[in-house]
Amino acid sequence: MTKAEQKLAITPATVLACMTPGTLYTSVQIARLIGTGPPEAQRMLSACVATGTVKESRDGRRAVYRLRTEEDIQGERERAERNMLPKGVLRGYDAVNRRFQDLCMASRRPVSGSPNSDDEPHD
Repeated sequence: MTKAEQKLAITPATVLACMTPGTLYTSVQIARLIGTGPPEAQRMLSACVATGTVKESRDGRRAVYRLRTEEDIQGERERAERNMLPKGVLRGYDAVNRRFQDLCMASRRPVSGSPNSDDEPHD
């Protein structure tokens, strides 16, 4: 097999096949496992992260990758559902806004020269 054929054989499925659930990997470790350079491994890992099959996190200054498990996916769904639920019913919101509007209107001075102003004498 030539080098060109080896490059064509590397897919996101290849990356997933070499990973063990529960183990953290760097892109360099993945590159060694699949037999390619770090840039190609990084491209494949990015594709896996984009599809949601691999989770990326930080370990200090480096990115580490791990296979997502069903527990991870279920936990993320539950957190998303909790965040979507309303926290409570807003009460008195409209009344507070009306009072604020009334206060603003009461403290507003008429603009001189306007047609509705009471400052000008009537003919």
